[in-house]
Amino acid sequence: MTDKNIAPQNPQNPIVSLLCNDSPVRLERMVYQPPLIPAFREGSGSIRSLDGFSLEVLKATREQLPFVSENRLVDIIPGGVRQEQSRRIGIVLSGGPAPGGHNVIAGVFEAAKRAHPDNAIIGFLAGPKGIITKKYKDIDAAIISEYKNSGGFHMLGTGRDKIDNTDKMAKCRQTCADLQLDGLVVVGGDDSNTNAAFLAEDMRDLGVQVIGVPKTIDGDLQVPGLLQVPFGYHSACMSFATEVGNLNSDCKSDLKYWHFNRLMGRSASHIALEVALQTHPNVILIGEEIEDKELTIHNVVRLIADVVVERARRGMNYGTILIPEGILEFIHEINVLIIKISYIIASYDKEAVGEESFHKLPFEDQVQLIDNHDIWRDYDSRVFLGLPTELQRGLLLPRDSHGNFQYAQVRTERILLDMVATYLRKQRGKGIYKGTFKHQNHYYGYDGRGTFPTKFDCDYGYNLGVTAFTLLANGCTGYMAAIKDVHKPLEQWRPIGIPLAPLMHLEERRGRLELVIAKQKVDLDSPAFKVLAQERIKWAQEDHYRFPGPIQFSGPCADAKPITLQLNALGL
Repeated sequence: MTDKNIAPQNPQNPIVSLLCNDSPVRLERMVYQPPLIPAFREGSGSIRSLDGFSLEVLKATREQLPFVSENRLVDIIPGGVRQEQSRRIGIVLSGGPAPGGHNVIAGVFEAAKRAHPDNAIIGFLAGPKGIITKKYKDIDAAIISEYKNSGGFHMLGTGRDKIDNTDKMAKCRQTCADLQLDGLVVVGGDDSNTNAAFLAEDMRDLGVQVIGVPKTIDGDLQVPGLLQVPFGYHSACMSFATEVGNLNSDCKSDLKYWHFNRLMGRSASHIALEVALQTHPNVILIGEEIEDKELTIHNVVRLIADVVVERARRGMNYGTILIPEGILEFIHEINVLIIKISYIIASYDKEAVGEESFHKLPFEDQVQLIDNHDIWRDYDSRVFLGLPTELQRGLLLPRDSHGNFQYAQVRTERILLDMVATYLRKQRGKGIYKGTFKHQNHYYGYDGRGTFPTKFDCDYGYNLGVTAFTLLANGCTGYMAAIKDVHKPLEQWRPIGIPLAPLMHLEERRGRLELVIAKQKVDLDSPAFKVLAQERIKWAQEDHYRFPGPIQFSGPCADAKPITLQLNALGL
């Protein structure tokens, strides 16, 4: 039977209504107009210096980015200047998707059209590669209407290409010159905003201004006192918390499963912290705490197993466990291996001839090559060989385009589950453990990246887009758009421009030191972590499960904000 036979084009046909691409939830979202924060209600706004914050710039940053290193922190206040001539602005979505990205584009577009009806917005396709290859499309009001308040980055697509050599930069310059761009907005995380800084430095002679917008579900793009969270973090956390809350309900009902849950968050545990506060699991691992306590992977296994044993003694052979995706980075002995193996892979591939590469070698040859390298020590070999085979193979997986270890590709939850099971068998043999250990493992990552944005992220992303346009309208380049005080009601949000240069630090990438924007880890002295540390003691032994439910877009729960954001604002 054909589609035409199933659903003829008849608006009265109930099948057409039931199978419509636009669900009732999406239709409701399409008509929502995010409110402007006060600074933008009289126009784009103007800028002034924002004092009271110390932002230091590294010597290496000043050497490589002398022009943008002179930028100072700015505040945006009501009352913008009139725009006499039209402007052409490009926008690119970079890195992994994050809920709210379409609203950033909507904010830039609608702010631009309010400023001058002939302003044009051009969207680059498939991420930074679209700038390099001059692949783009014109953005109009119809496109904005279709995608506003929806999840994903599929209006333009995205990618992780890095503009990291003179050839790519030259192509970007040519594209911007050919399209006669006045400005470029780069929406992304730490690597993407690093791209923005170098683009701003290099294209100043063309008159092309560049502004970054903070995006990452990982939550690790923060600037203390200035940028509390990037957009997308809240939506992803709520998506993951919905699933973990459902598992809380399941294990409490069935009374027989331990659920090991790995949560996305490459190099920080912000997601795990927020989801824990939303759901109250029985075990929560925070990578930064593991690093602070200098725990080995076997210490981590015992930490989990001890809770399993104690709950079994109480007759509870079930529970939920949260594991941050980047936990391996915080286990010192494992992180040393990751760093050394990344260096060895980069060195080998740099000298490789033709199609030869490290990852085309058999596993046994890869291990032998690593073992014979000058930087590899006997202790490294003992640690490596003492790990489960799946973890050994995981440590040798290909790095991403930036040279980063791909934590998402390693089934850490399954590895820890198997190690816990082995440890419990030994404890059973000693008569210490007398329970049953049935288990399930889950990974929550890509589903959270593509979820509908929360109302918070809809409003936040939209106003970040307006902030980005306002910075461009005021002649700024080499800045990141940000909004202060988002823990407060929207009426008290304060848009600002943060210079990108002071956010840079030197980090080893592919065997060499490179300037990149520093990631912000979970602060163990923060109120949010202190509350977790206190509460999880009772969560481990008793059931205090919390069920946050799905993301709401209307009603009393629609205006919820991240719990970590609210706790940290209390300054306990």
